[in-house]
Amino acid sequence: MRAAGHLRGQALGVAISEFSPAFVQAYNTGAALFQAGRFDEAATVYRRLIDESPEIATPHAATLHGALGLCLRAAGRPDEALEPLRQALRLKPDHLDALNALGGILLDRRHLEHALIAFRELVRLKPGYPGALLTLGNLFMFTGDGGRASAVYRLALVVEPDMAVNYNNLGAVSLSLGRLAEAALNYRRALAIDVGKPEYRKNLGTCLLMAGDYADGTVAYEGRLEQGVWRKRNMPGVLWQGQPLAGKTLLVHFEQGLGDSFQYIRYAGVLKRMGARVLYECQPALKRVLSAAPDLDGLFAFGEPLPAYDYHISLMSLMHRLGTTPDSVPGGVPYLRAEPQLEAGWAERLDRLEGGKRPSLRIGINWHGNETGKSIPLECFEAMGKLPGVRLYSLQKVSGLDHLERLRDRVAVTELGADFDAGPDAFLDTAAVMANMDLIVTCDTSVCHLAGAMGRPTWVVLKWFADWRWMRDRLDSPWYPTMRLFRQASPNDWAEVMARVTAEVAAETGTRHGALAGEAGR
Repeated sequence: MRAAGHLRGQALGVAISEFSPAFVQAYNTGAALFQAGRFDEAATVYRRLIDESPEIATPHAATLHGALGLCLRAAGRPDEALEPLRQALRLKPDHLDALNALGGILLDRRHLEHALIAFRELVRLKPGYPGALLTLGNLFMFTGDGGRASAVYRLALVVEPDMAVNYNNLGAVSLSLGRLAEAALNYRRALAIDVGKPEYRKNLGTCLLMAGDYADGTVAYEGRLEQGVWRKRNMPGVLWQGQPLAGKTLLVHFEQGLGDSFQYIRYAGVLKRMGARVLYECQPALKRVLSAAPDLDGLFAFGEPLPAYDYHISLMSLMHRLGTTPDSVPGGVPYLRAEPQLEAGWAERLDRLEGGKRPSLRIGINWHGNETGKSIPLECFEAMGKLPGVRLYSLQKVSGLDHLERLRDRVAVTELGADFDAGPDAFLDTAAVMANMDLIVTCDTSVCHLAGAMGRPTWVVLKWFADWRWMRDRLDSPWYPTMRLFRQASPNDWAEVMARVTAEVAAETGTRHGALAGEAGR
């Protein structure tokens, strides 16, 4: 920890002779304990010095309180650290280490606005304080101020021009602002300094994929597999790197989210045509819904015994190994289907809910996702639910259901009951209900990937800075031919994009109503 270097007798800012030998010895003992990682013991020393020195001069008291706060934070006791750090700043407002530590605690607690105040002051006092500019830039990113984040990261490069992380972060903010070429350049600069770092390679990959450059992007994206934070599988056997597959058994294993299994399971057909016997190891909750996927010779849930295989590969590495581009995405949609019995059962159940009077447009909606910024406020569906001939059905599970409770009187959404997808197998009812819908309107979650894989008419409403797989400006997806993309025109403006979606729904309803009227007149 950087602050350790400041816990020395000289940090009192005065000649040591002004203090008793016992005081100096105790202070230096605390500093030695801190540097040895014995933070709790160091805190005990500094707390005793504070208690025994009530008349100590203000600047020296600030040093003691600051030292205590730094020790408590390092000991994992941030609640106790807050007061001594604040006391140090009351006594000495330009106590840099205390300001940094206090800002760090506020940041850890996601009190972003208060952390922003602390780090702006720290940068004002000393722009070169190690890590201060980087943290301030990150805070501007977290609070959605990409312009200021970019300016701060550029200043960080002036102060520390050879720090790869500064280029990496500048790449991230450039990407968030839609400046893809600039982002790629900065990621490459980061890689020139910290050659081959997996995180930077992966970031470059997502940037290139977003730009539609799959040839280079899929190669760089492989860096994710070497990141320390990645959930490595360490599969036994030989990694498939393009070896001939004729007569060979290839095990493909899941890697990331549920939606990724829906999106990439299509590659089984490509591998099958290359002569492989294809096995897929999936997330346990998806085994049943994926059981209808074509071209699989074996489907296994994670944790189940696996048969012998010749090669293995991570699911999302197939883009790279098979040379996928936006123009060569494997087709075959629909390749996932609802179970016929469940589909028929939900057809009858929906008919009962509607009293035998089918609306012009049944719309299944999914508004809430687990990732930051992807969720559509449920109130944005209010106008859509009031359109003549439209009936909304909730496809939401687990998260986001509290929004229904809060807005039940405002937003007309039909709920499908407590038994909807209530079993251990996920998405079975969701698939069956979607098969009976005329349209799916959803945020970017696994629901949209299942709907797309089923070939259902699907409208995905995306945040302004969307996931790389939707690329940057396209209003369609090469992965799903029945899908339309609706993008925010500006960050966090769900009202505007949902107004466009609602207008399109109204037009669709009018078209259907006119078609039905024409048929009735014949």
